[in-house]
Amino acid sequence: MTTSETPTADAAARPGIGRRLLGLGIDWMLSLLISSAFFANATAVAAAGPFERVLLVGNSFATLGIWAVQHFLLVSTLGTTIGHRIVGIKVVRVDGGSPIGLIGGAIRTILLALIVPALFTDPEGRGYHDRAAHTRLVRTR
Repeated sequence: MTTSETPTADAAARPGIGRRLLGLGIDWMLSLLISSAFFANATAVAAAGPFERVLLVGNSFATLGIWAVQHFLLVSTLGTTIGHRIVGIKVVRVDGGSPIGLIGGAIRTILLALIVPALFTDPEGRGYHDRAAHTRLVRTR
């Protein structure tokens, strides 16, 4: 067993929940901006203040769809979303390969959009969406 395969090395490479949530939050905010710009609810815009116009008037389903498309495309091809890159994490295959491909990206994105599989983790700290897609998150810095 090499040092990179030891449990402590694997644990050190795993991003904490804070990084994961911050990366997700950044991606969601970007999706909200796009949704508010292109899919705004006209009644909500009239009643909204300046901050609310930017982030809160977009259509909820459009926001989820935008998030899912960007997550699928970026994770499938690059292994990282904009939020992931900012916080220093990356999605890799369990065997260490990258990128994860279209099938892995689709499985991961669909299950992550359902939220529930991401709330539960296995003993290695991977969410069930990562387990199903045969992927894991690693820190890049």
